[in-house]
Amino acid sequence: MDCLELNPPYDFTKWESEYIKELHSLEFKENLGNLLLFEDETIKLWNLKLDKGERMPFVKHNKDYSWISENDAILKSRWGNGRISLIRINQGDTEFFENDTKNYINDLENLGNHAIVFKILEYKQKSEIEKQFMPKY
Repeated sequence: MDCLELNPPYDFTKWESEYIKELHSLEFKENLGNLLLFEDETIKLWNLKLDKGERMPFVKHNKDYSWISENDAILKSRWGNGRISLIRINQGDTEFFENDTKNYINDLENLGNHAIVFKILEYKQKSEIEKQFMPKY
């Protein structure tokens, strides 16, 4: 995964007004995908598919999650702090994001020439073992 910053944090001067309005609405979903494939007491498995030119509206992230890309992708992401990123992802790329106790907001727009698909594993809560070994600040 490669990321290029198109706009720095805390600068909304280059943002389109429609996205600023959406961000100010403060009505964000917490769904990490557009289809829930599996859920139990500890995880949710999401499928995220974005067709060419399709955009997933702003989402609030407050749980740990990991994802894997099923194909190559070129994406644009706008962040709640004003940052805009251009992201290149290769098939098979994977990432883990630790967001427990954090709330960050971003959208995702497919700039590529074909549909993109991600599988996203959302962790509902930290396991008891993880909690025992997490530093306490």
